[in-house]
Amino acid sequence: MTGNPAAYPVTVMFRQDLGINRLWGIPLIGVLVRVILAIPLLIVLGVLGIAAYVAILLLWIPVLLTGHQAGLVYTILGGYLRFSIRLLAYVYLLEGRYPPFTFGEAPDADVFVHFEEGQPINRLWGIPILGYVVRYIVLIPHLIVLAVLGIAAGICLYVAWIPVLLMGRQAGLVYALVGGWLRYIVRVGAYLFLLTDRYPPFSLG
Repeated sequence: MTGNPAAYPVTVMFRQDLGINRLWGIPLIGVLVRVILAIPLLIVLGVLGIAAYVAILLLWIPVLLTGHQAGLVYTILGGYLRFSIRLLAYVYLLEGRYPPFTFGEAPDADVFVHFEEGQPINRLWGIPILGYVVRYIVLIPHLIVLAVLGIAAGICLYVAWIPVLLMGRQAGLVYALVGGWLRYIVRVGAYLFLLTDRYPPFSLG
């Protein structure tokens, strides 16, 4: 696993020690087959997305009333982020095994995502509409960085098959760039969804 659990209340780690079957490194075909195999995951993600949308409409209520986020919101929105990142990691050849059909942490999975629940969150963020709009605004610098990193990750996808085909594992540089981009997405999403009150760091690590 890579990552520092103590650095931020949202942890994303990738298991790099299991290796990846070299057949996934066959140019174009390997990634194309993975995308096809990911279709059931996309369907599940779409269904979960509906629940996530409903949760987004209501997530401000527990913050405004209690100064903490509700456990159910962590389950739904945390699960949505977790499932999304595992799916992307699979398509980008960062994991060798098929992602589990679970929204939970799944410690034995190739991608581990953890949210520290019960963190105090400023009740001002729970002000209806205004709190959410302000969060979007303060996240604009991060959204710009994520867009640039997304382009770099997309380019990386064209060469990510090479180390898999040659070595039977993914290169550390790909984990650093694409894995860092995915980690960044989860942190920004957690802040936007009021799962944490700590502003995301400008870091891939």
